[in-house]
Amino acid sequence: MQPGLARAVPLGIVGFIVGALIAIVIRLAQGLDPNPDAPLAFVGPAMVLGAFLSSGFFVWGMGAFDPRMNVHGEEHAIEPAEAAKAESPLAILGGYTWQMTFWLILMVFAIAVFAFLPGGPTIRSVQGDDGNVAAIGYTDIPLPFGGPTVTVSYLVLFIVFVAWTIFSLFMTAGLIAFIVGYFAQGKTNPNAVSIPWKALIFVLLLVSLGQLPLMVPSLELPTALIMPAFILPQLVLLIGYRKPIWLLLLLLAMPLPVLVPSVVMTGLPVIMLLWIVVSFISLGFFFARSLLAANTWRILALVTFSIVAIVMIGVTISETRGDFWQMVFFLVLTVIVLGLLAPVEWLKFVIPTEMWSRYAAINWPMLIPELAGVLARWLRGGLPKFLGQR
Repeated sequence: MQPGLARAVPLGIVGFIVGALIAIVIRLAQGLDPNPDAPLAFVGPAMVLGAFLSSGFFVWGMGAFDPRMNVHGEEHAIEPAEAAKAESPLAILGGYTWQMTFWLILMVFAIAVFAFLPGGPTIRSVQGDDGNVAAIGYTDIPLPFGGPTVTVSYLVLFIVFVAWTIFSLFMTAGLIAFIVGYFAQGKTNPNAVSIPWKALIFVLLLVSLGQLPLMVPSLELPTALIMPAFILPQLVLLIGYRKPIWLLLLLLAMPLPVLVPSVVMTGLPVIMLLWIVVSFISLGFFFARSLLAANTWRILALVTFSIVAIVMIGVTISETRGDFWQMVFFLVLTVIVLGLLAPVEWLKFVIPTEMWSRYAAINWPMLIPELAGVLARWLRGGLPKFLGQR
């Protein structure tokens, strides 16, 4: 599906919004607004910069930079690989999403024309000059995490709502297509499909913690409820490395629900937001691997995730330093999240060579079956000997 007007119109609107936001942010950073003499002084620069970027985005959306749209000079020869890429499922989904967005914009524009026509087919609930039914109202919205209160028009809220709806539909459709294709490929060739355990564990961790403010608004949780975070790392490391130190740490963690009945999770919102930001950084490095040279990507990944690790641990300690057990809980989870999101190259860089070699030699998917086999052999042979039956 080639670019065209269906993609150019939405991108033109996106370009205008981006340009206007850049102008507003620059003027706010310069301290030029709010200005008592001209409280909306940023409107002019926002309109100018928005118009320039809008035209550029529109031309881009029309396919001005796409060789497939070239109709002058030599005809562009489409390579087989390029043709397959153009008709990939993601390209088809993107094409239909742009078309849906374009027709939605046209429909909203047609409704707006009828709504703003003087004396048009509208229902008027005001008398005389008491109000204007075509006016766009404003509302105050407090920013999260104790931020200031900003005044936003209902038109902006409507645009944000529509954009979020389109984006969520795109992501949901893509996720459904990926899951269906993934299982179809697994049925055809099971050996070619691997389960993304790290991503699944991270998503399950976010989902389980994200429900806590709804279930317990006070965020004072029984220690027994969060015990998996304290015992699972030691248990997994004990099974994998089979060292006495991990058994000792596991035994020390077992009586925590009795010693510490509850833990207050006041740092949960900020720390979870930090994890989500780091997940997007990790996803960006995943896609950048195919775009950058291997050595450049490795150096950039090592530097970036070293900074990320320092920031994650620093923010975790800063948000939880008033409660020791909360700090321990979130530090353990932060280390786990860092291990799930960081590239393998960075993990090899920070983990000692001997420990990493032992880790790489472990067949992690077979840990549970092997543990079950050891337990079965002990029950069959070791337990009778212990009881004196043999």
